[in-house]
Amino acid sequence: MEYQIKFLFADASTIEKTFNSNISVAEAKTQLIEAWPAEKDKISSINDLKMIYNGKLLENAKTFEELKVPMNQQVIMHLQPKPPVAKLQQPVVTPTKPIEQTRFVI
Repeated sequence: MEYQIKFLFADASTIEKTFNSNISVAEAKTQLIEAWPAEKDKISSINDLKMIYNGKLLENAKTFEELKVPMNQQVIMHLQPKPPVAKLQQPVVTPTKPIEQTRFVI
């Protein structure tokens, strides 16, 4: 018996993968990262990947069995990779020009 999972990305692209019956979410994420599509931004760790099933974020320590994922039928799960961290931009420094003060004498 095995799990047949179709993973859906936010851009509607998919990955299909089959897993053994006793697999944990962390192990499934590891296998997904190893077979990651070349056209997607690379994921460096399982903590950078969110797996969602039935509207719930799956915990890495849980098994698919504990989460009551059906076996021997295709199940759809959503994958949400963490976006790459944007590099901090250097603040734009505007050269300051001394303000000339004008005095009016009456």
